[in-house]
Amino acid sequence: MKSFRLSTLSMFMIQAGILTTFALVPVWYRFRGFPSFSTFYGAGFLIFWTMLWTIGWWLIAGFPGLREALLSKLRRIWIMFVVALMGWSWLSSVWGYTRITYPSVTISSVLPFTVVILFSIVIICYRLRIVVIAGVMVMSVIWNSIVAGLQVAAQNEIGLQALGEFSVDPLKSGTVIVQAGDIRWLRPYGLLPHPNMLAGFLAVGLLIVISWLLTSSGKRWLAGVVITLFGLWILLLTFSWAAWLGFAGGAALLAIVVIWRSNQDRRRLIRTAALGGATAVTLGAFVMLYQPFLAARAGIGDESVELRSVSDRSVYNQIAFEVIGQSPILGIGLGNFPWYAANYLAKTDFDLKGQPVHNIFLAAWSELGIIGLAITSAATGLGIWIAIREIKQDSPGDAMLRVAVLGGVGALMIIGLFDHYPWTQPQFQVAWWGLLATAGKRGE
Repeated sequence: MKSFRLSTLSMFMIQAGILTTFALVPVWYRFRGFPSFSTFYGAGFLIFWTMLWTIGWWLIAGFPGLREALLSKLRRIWIMFVVALMGWSWLSSVWGYTRITYPSVTISSVLPFTVVILFSIVIICYRLRIVVIAGVMVMSVIWNSIVAGLQVAAQNEIGLQALGEFSVDPLKSGTVIVQAGDIRWLRPYGLLPHPNMLAGFLAVGLLIVISWLLTSSGKRWLAGVVITLFGLWILLLTFSWAAWLGFAGGAALLAIVVIWRSNQDRRRLIRTAALGGATAVTLGAFVMLYQPFLAARAGIGDESVELRSVSDRSVYNQIAFEVIGQSPILGIGLGNFPWYAANYLAKTDFDLKGQPVHNIFLAAWSELGIIGLAITSAATGLGIWIAIREIKQDSPGDAMLRVAVLGGVGALMIIGLFDHYPWTQPQFQVAWWGLLATAGKRGE
């Protein structure tokens, strides 16, 4: 009886940890007042501890689902790949750029990444239905859209600093805005440190909302339409063109699957067409209302904010290619690129600070070398292939959810061509590897 109670408690705790972790993806809450968290930066995030909670209870429960996952050849190889990536990341501390001066730099990056990888292994092993994880993502899209909408309306923060909201003022330097003429317009942050990151989450979450919408009817269908269009409007208000591209890519994948399976469910095809029409109207209204800001973001004119953003990215790309040229096989260590960039820029006339390169594949290559890039690519590609195989066996409703989750991973890959946070930030490492593992879970 005691063993049964412990098993039941463990299962509940694992599920609670998984769902809480996914709910915290769009939350930048950090514990303050602990000196060690300033040294090991990633360990200061709340999401780090919910992942540890999940992994710990999985260990206590005796690794439920691991044996079954290892019996599947493809999942076994995927687990081997992600463990190899984790191990290679730790090895990079041996030759890291800051190994002598600041050895904690590499460890501070590797530690949360290790926890993310272990968490993703729990996800692919543990029998938790994808629809439950999707439900958490839908709720997160709703409340994040509300928070962001209030920030837009107020053109300022809305008093949620206790939850990690950043202090923002469009009139102050350092606040992320879009500018047209003399108008400085605040882009919403949500509870994240940059509008682009909020946009990335919404791009991923909205794909899951749409898949839920397309499998609903009646009042749930109407509620889904409202949530989708409201979330889409907020996504547009972030003015993050990388996230727009990512969302468009994921939505195209969903549309292809709906058309492919249209002979099985004509009503879903009709719903998709209706949603497409409503989306077109929403996009048209947005273009009419915000045309000057869209022109500025497109680089039309001489708005310094947008021109500077593009030129800065090219500088960091240039530095990444130099790093790759110097150490193409091993790289300079996980998390070390900003430090190398800072030292490089100090010898130039560029008015820039050390930042990650805004391309996740260049980041992987420059920090972990061609070996790390190859392992990362293999793990990602195999995870996608596992998900595709499951989609072929799923029921139509489950297939839509799995495609949406996979589309979210694809959206992050597209975003990663222009930004760094899917590679560098724990929240979006969870979104990348956690959703990839979710898409590759066994069907019910």
